[in-house]
Amino acid sequence: MADINSQNFEPFESTQGKHSILEADIERLSREILEKRSAPEYRDFSDKELLDNVIKPITKSDGDNKNLIDEIDKSDSAEKSFLPDYLKNSSSETKLEVEKLIDSVFHQGLAKAVNEAKNSNPAILDAFHDALVDKLYDELKKRNLL
Repeated sequence: MADINSQNFEPFESTQGKHSILEADIERLSREILEKRSAPEYRDFSDKELLDNVIKPITKSDGDNKNLIDEIDKSDSAEKSFLPDYLKNSSSETKLEVEKLIDSVFHQGLAKAVNEAKNSNPAILDAFHDALVDKLYDELKKRNLL
């Protein structure tokens, strides 16, 4: 068994470049939201709806897959999480996969995470999209970009 100190861990300097990818993604998304906001057809959209509209083409599956997720009863109380409510009763593996994809956005960039999500099943892709909108919306609001 390998000693933990002898394992290859990524040096701090190389992780800083990954965050610059995230910063570039956030800047690009905020620009696209501003552009959409100025278009008359998006005038009545909320910030979250605009963000969803910007992210949807990025996360859309290449195939014509049906949405495999059944909506749960809206009267159930939601977990305090960025995961969509309909994942509440899903397996821990499904939740973990979506959480890993979201984490990947913040460490490896939007493009890499979206490519990984597209290789998952349609239910994971849908949940990833919904969680991503919520998570990025919070981040953009925190940075006063929305």
